[in-house]
Amino acid sequence: MIRKSSILITGAGGEVGSQLIDHFAHQDNINIVTLDLHPIKSDKVSDQITGNILDQSLLEQINLEFEITEIYHLAAILSTRAELSPKSAHDVNVNGSINLLELALKQSRSQNQPVKFFFPSSIAVYGVIERIESCFENEYLNPITVYGANKLYIEKLGLYYSSNYEQLSENKTFIDFRSLRFPGLISSTTIPSGGTSDFIPEMWHNIKNEGHYECFVNKDSRLPFMAMPDAIKSITDLMKQEEGVIKSRIYNVTSFNPSALEFFNSVQNIYLNSKLSYNINKVRQKIVDSWPDNINDSLATKEWGWKPNYNLHDTINNYLVK
Repeated sequence: MIRKSSILITGAGGEVGSQLIDHFAHQDNINIVTLDLHPIKSDKVSDQITGNILDQSLLEQINLEFEITEIYHLAAILSTRAELSPKSAHDVNVNGSINLLELALKQSRSQNQPVKFFFPSSIAVYGVIERIESCFENEYLNPITVYGANKLYIEKLGLYYSSNYEQLSENKTFIDFRSLRFPGLISSTTIPSGGTSDFIPEMWHNIKNEGHYECFVNKDSRLPFMAMPDAIKSITDLMKQEEGVIKSRIYNVTSFNPSALEFFNSVQNIYLNSKLSYNINKVRQKIVDSWPDNINDSLATKEWGWKPNYNLHDTINNYLVK
């Protein structure tokens, strides 16, 4: 049986997945295969598979039917929801990710070349006791959430399944693992749900649609963020690099880091009569307080030339408004 050369996107119905589909749809000769729990409303997908990343038989079917050159593994239970059900989060975020890594390894063996594997990590891998202005990739790796612990573990497994796998097992086939530690993401089209950093994108959408937002963290809460087009740019820029350029494999990326109040003040310049109130959620506030105010992305800049296109002003005025 001749297998179709394809890229695979899991969790393709989410905000990042839908934007990645749009990106690849504009390129010639790319067969897009998606895997999601629910059908995706898109005519740009070549093969749409509805199912669970924990379904071993389904993944084996994908392995037999497609020749996968790149995997974008986006399926996950997000931070706030993960804290409500740690076991379910572990099943999906860890066991599901191992299933995809194993799929990539099988594909690499059958093709006799490394399959590229993209994994979106998060600032949730960090854990700080006191507020810090910024941190590098190898600092403060003490997550207090199950979501952050899941992400950090899969980062380590990704490194193992790449060069470490070959060295430790004497196996000559391995995958090409690449990961970005994302800050909060702001999309103009998608209202987020389940993420602890969602107070900024929620604020935008609620004020735009209703003129008011009730914020679940205090006015001084500050986290790094980036606009969705920059998130897609960072993924595609990283994945198009030759493997020899990707020395570190795991990178911070970011753009700007407003406090809740600073972001509201910027939005109020657009919606003059908008209102902001606070109803602080103690659990989500504690999680936000455990993350650094910003992350240092100079390693990504140094190794593969990462640079965002949107700062805070451009995100609001040239992306969200338009």
